[in-house]
Amino acid sequence: MLEQSAISRFAERHLMPDQVQVSRGSGEDVLDPETGDLVPAAPLIVYADKAGLYAHQERIRSSGSQDGAWVEEVRAGYRLLLPLDAPEVWENDTVLVVEARDEQAVGRTYRVTALGEVSSVPVLRTVWLEEHNRKPVAQ
Repeated sequence: MLEQSAISRFAERHLMPDQVQVSRGSGEDVLDPETGDLVPAAPLIVYADKAGLYAHQERIRSSGSQDGAWVEEVRAGYRLLLPLDAPEVWENDTVLVVEARDEQAVGRTYRVTALGEVSSVPVLRTVWLEEHNRKPVAQ
């Protein structure tokens, strides 16, 4: 039987080729000494290391019209895979892709939409995201 730690190491090596930065806003304002204005505090960086970003489409069916016809909506979403030792990621945290195999992903930001999944046999952390910003970081 495979050891849980061996599966975790395999997942980190082969499923997490990218580098991300996860940040969390404090919700507090600080005084800007130059302007005297209250401005949002700098976000707290809660994780900056390897990850895997994978697209996921969610199909939602609902009765959407007055005649009772079913309407199907497809929503693009993303899964973020993190190592087991990564800190807990909270809803509304921001994920910035710093390095990626897919160069078009670099600079994009995502919003965490749900707390990370848990499991009886954990080998990695899975967090659900929605795209927030497609603009690449200026280089």
